[in-house]
Amino acid sequence: MHIAQRNYVSFLTGPVFDRQFTDGKVRRLRVPGLLLASTLAAMALVTPAGGADPSTAWHPTEEIADTAEEFLRQRLGHADKRIALQAGWLDPRLQMPRCSEPLNGFLRRGSKISSRTIVGVRCDGRSPWKMYLPVDVMVTETVLIAARTLPNGHVVGADDVRIEERDVSGMVGGYLSSAEELVGQRLKHQLMAGRVITPAMLQADLMIRRGQSVTILVRNDALNIRMSGKALTDGAANQRIKVENVTSKRVVEGLVRSPEHVEVLVY
Repeated sequence: MHIAQRNYVSFLTGPVFDRQFTDGKVRRLRVPGLLLASTLAAMALVTPAGGADPSTAWHPTEEIADTAEEFLRQRLGHADKRIALQAGWLDPRLQMPRCSEPLNGFLRRGSKISSRTIVGVRCDGRSPWKMYLPVDVMVTETVLIAARTLPNGHVVGADDVRIEERDVSGMVGGYLSSAEELVGQRLKHQLMAGRVITPAMLQADLMIRRGQSVTILVRNDALNIRMSGKALTDGAANQRIKVENVTSKRVVEGLVRSPEHVEVLVY
């Protein structure tokens, strides 16, 4: 997916690139954002060697950005249409020598793909150089949002939410995508209309309290056993808790199925 509009490279840091000078040495240059305009203006005064046409002497910044996007697209897979990539905007006055070879994208060693990934673009031609720019990775998923403002302590129902497509790449707290996940869940605080509902906003009502007498169920296709037990921890519906068999004193884990029953899964 090609995105025409690009975000600005950090105003404070600016782009980073490597240049090979006439003495054969490669030096890394970082152009601070506050000095970028004056640096570009100075570079614009330099006449290309041999009187070459300025329009063909420098590598198009659009192609540099496209190379960074395409590199990540190959890494993430073309088939996933939920993923969109957007490289940081590069000032067209940034003059990198036109590369005699196709550009190559790369990641620095140890880098991981995240919502904002720094991608390197390298020229391996006659005048080699490389530079780095950020690429935003946007992942669209179906999420639940509050259909209206909901008060603190409200038990959320299907009518309280609606489904929307949102960019979830920056949602570190997770999200919910099915109204069934809200059954029996109570809000920990007020929730404004339009906010994405996250698991951390919800608290399930407790069905079983610590110390409570319960019935332990052990069942599968061949078994159907009931035993007396005692809850060792609090638990909400379908939550895993520890229970003690009052006869054998054995402690096991099971899922809360009702206010009186804990099921031990046997496969």
